[in-house]
This record gives sequence, C-alpha cells and structure tokens, in this order.
Amino acid sequence: MIQNQEFTYIGKATSLSGTFKFSGPTHLQGHLHGDIIVENSAKIVLEIGSYTEGSLQCNDLDIYGEFVGVVQSSGRVTIYPTAIFEGKIISRSLEILPGAIVNMNGHTEE
Repeated sequence: MIQNQEFTYIGKATSLSGTFKFSGPTHLQGHLHGDIIVENSAKIVLEIGSYTEGSLQCNDLDIYGEFVGVVQSSGRVTIYPTAIFEGKIISRSLEILPGAIVNMNGHTEE
C-alpha cells in the first residue's frame, strides 16, 4: 500500500523553490532551488533531466542530472556520465565517472 511507503519522488514537470527536508529514499527529476536536507541516512538521486540549485545535505548521493551549489555528504557521492556538476563537494567518498561534466572544488573527509 502506498501509505506505508517512505520515499519521495519529484516529477519532471515540477519546479519548486524553498527549504526542503526529505525522509527516506528521494528521487528528483524536476527543478529544485533552495536548501535540501535528506534525513535518516537515505539516498537521494538526481535523475537525468533534473536541475537542482542550492545546498544539499545528505548521506549518499547519485547525480545523473545537473547540480549547481554545495553538497555535504556523510556517505558516498557518485557523479554519472550524464551529469553536469558545478560547485563544491564535501563527502566521505567521491566517484566521478568518465563523461561527467564537472567544475568543482571538493575534498573527502572521514
């Protein structure tokens, strides 16, 4: 039953601006501007075609779309070949796959 599911999906026709707190797995395909916090050590996925601008605090992050801003990750950040990233990343682990467009300042930390 859908009422027992703990995930968030923002569709491609959606454009939102503000401060967001997500709990559970999150998939973004639309456009978000603002501050995003993903709680409960859940993964967030920025899907192909998504555009996200602002700050993002999370555990694990997969980027397939476009992101502009600052990422603070307590886990792993993976930037896939379809991604465009511009900004700063602070994470425990960072993987950039061939083909991704990346203009960043970042470091990993324990």
